[in-house]
Order: sequence, then structure tokens, then C-alpha cells
Amino acid sequence: MAAKVVAPKLRFKEGKVTQEKQWSRDSIGNLFNVVSGGTPSRANQEFFQNGKHPWVRTTDLNNGFITTTSECLTDIALRETSSKMLPEGTVVVAMYGGFNQIGRTGLLISPSAINQALSAILPNLDTFAPYFLLSYLNYKVDAWKEFAASSRKDPNITKEDVKSFELIFPDIKEQTKIANFLTAVDSKISQLTKKHGLLTLYKKGVMQKIFSQELRLKDDEGREFAEWSQISFADIANINMGQSPDSSTYNQDSLGLPLIQGNADIVNRKTSPRAWTSEPTKKCNPGDLILTVRAPVGAIAKSSHAACIGRGVCAITAKENVSIEFLYQLLFWFESYKWKAIEQGSTFTAVSGEDIRNLNVMSPVFKEQTKIANFLTAIDDKITNVKSQLEAAKEYKQGLLQQMFV
Repeated sequence: MAAKVVAPKLRFKEGKVTQEKQWSRDSIGNLFNVVSGGTPSRANQEFFQNGKHPWVRTTDLNNGFITTTSECLTDIALRETSSKMLPEGTVVVAMYGGFNQIGRTGLLISPSAINQALSAILPNLDTFAPYFLLSYLNYKVDAWKEFAASSRKDPNITKEDVKSFELIFPDIKEQTKIANFLTAVDSKISQLTKKHGLLTLYKKGVMQKIFSQELRLKDDEGREFAEWSQISFADIANINMGQSPDSSTYNQDSLGLPLIQGNADIVNRKTSPRAWTSEPTKKCNPGDLILTVRAPVGAIAKSSHAACIGRGVCAITAKENVSIEFLYQLLFWFESYKWKAIEQGSTFTAVSGEDIRNLNVMSPVFKEQTKIANFLTAIDDKITNVKSQLEAAKEYKQGLLQQMFV
């Protein structure tokens, strides 16, 4: 008999169910059949070539519904190896494959096989709603990681660990209500994630057309602007290379200026320093562009404040009759175009001030620069808005989980 435990704060009532009704506590092994997967030998291509049966690996897990897999197995593999098809509604848990992968989950929406790095919790539909189980395990993922990190040298878990994992749960009716509610929340998160991805992809495509001049904007009277000019980056921008101050001047007490040293001090395209220096060397001003010049090279951001810049970045300002917002968008495009082209065939880990100044660029006149910057900034604003909605939805779900699970 499962032990009784206190119920969570947020409940889903039905009929005369009250807040005083308790939840139960029991282990996965007492409630479900748990099986491990198998990996057919890759030496035998008959096991994989033209396979039609989904085969789930750790990299296929997304803590949600498993809709696709990167590989499939053949009938021969299922017939001649230990790999078996598991039913729809099975919840899969990663046992190893790297510490960050431990405890990742997935829910089969169609019969599939799994590899040896996974354990499968077969459905028990009389007492458990599969999506409730999936959501509960996702909420408790840190418990897997803590156990793996503290119990053995290798950060792995075993099938026996999965079986001994403790669940705290209500009856099937309340589970179903919780699962349906969370499914609706997850659907909203999925929609926002897809919208964010599509907007990001759209901007990338538009930038490619604009900066290759396949797409040209026109002035307010509908006339074409002058042809773009090929120049060096130094013709349109001032580059101030960073210089790291003595580490003895670093502090966490807000003494001196914030210190921007590299990509780790950039969050969401804005500077977000982790330390200060009481003896600043090179400086940047609010609104200056910040470009990383050491691995990773080419990440672009805007400075939110006056700061000291270390040797991992440079500060960029616009020259006269050049739009700073245009420079930002141009360097944004360079992230996936110019720097990658330079990287090819080299051990590219850093760029110098001269490398940046000597970059060959195509530049339009100031009025077209402004048009381009305004157009792309409007897309950025939409992307930022959707990202904010997405983050808010995720925070909302996390808050719900804290109240819905024990």
C-alpha cells in the first residue's frame, strides 16, 4: 500500500474532493514495469539502413513528446537483437550520456525502440496519466543529477535507480486534470517557441537579401538610393581595442567601472558585467557597440553603461554621417557570414584591430543606412517581444509546478 503524504498547495477539485485529500507516495518500480533499451551493432548495416521503426537516443529527448528520431531500426534489427518496440505512452529517462543529459525525459506518442542509455517506464494507464508522470519527472530532474553526482564516480544512473525513484501523486482523475492543464500551458510555450524561431529565421533571410543588395529599400518618394560603395570598415567606424586592467583591481563592490572582458559579460545583446575594476584602462560609453575579438569572435552587443573594456572585446562607434544602428545590424549579419568566412581553413581564435579595420564592406548612403536599420530594428523588437512572452510563459509554468507537485 502506497504511503499517504500531504497534498500540494494547488489542487484540481472534482465533486466533493477537498484540499484535505492526501496524495500517495511510492517508487517507480512498485508502480510500473521498467525496461532498458538496446543498441544493435553498427557493424551490421542491415540493422539501420532503410529502417522504419523509430529508435530513440538520448539526443532525441526533449522533455516532451517524442515526435521524431534521428535514426530508425529495421525489421531485422528487431528480430535479431535485444531491441524491442515499446508502446505509446511510455516515458523514457536518460541514464547516461553526459551529466547534463541525465534525467532528460521523453514521452512516446507512437511505438518506438530505445537505445541502451535509456530506461523506459511502461504505461500503467489504470493508475497513472503518462503526461503527469513526464511532468513530475521533469520537475524533479535535479534529484536525478544530485543522486548521480554524489553516489558514484561516473555521473550515471542505472535502471535500478530509476525503479527506486520515489513518486508523490494523486489519484488518476486528478492526475488527468493536471496533465491536461499542463499540456495546454506547454502548447502555448511551443507556439511561442515556434514563433520566435520563425521570426529569427525570417530576419536572417531578410538580412542576407539586404546586405547582398538583392533587396533594396527606396526613399520616402519611392526613388532608388545611390549604389553602395566598397570601403574598409575603418572608413565608417572607430575601433577601440580593449586592454585588461591588472587583476588585483577587480572587485565585486562596484568600485570604479564595470568590466567587460568577453562574451561572458554579454546577455541578450546587452553588456552585463560580472566584476568592476578600480583602475580602468580602455573605456566605452553607453550606446557603444561591443564586439568580441577572442573566441568566440564576432559576437555583437550594445553597451548599457560606461565601462572598462578588457582585451577580449573592442568598442565601436560610428563616424560622421554613419548610422550606429546600421553598424550594429551589419555586424549582426557578420556573425553568421563574415567571421565564418574568415574562420574557414584557419585556427581562428582572435582578431586584431587591424583585422577589423581592414574588413572590406559594402555601405549605402546614410539615408538608406537609416532605412535599413529601422526596418531590421522593427523585426528585432518583434523577436524581443515574443522572447519576453516565452520567458514569462516558462516562469508561469515553473511557478505552477512548484504549487502543483510535492
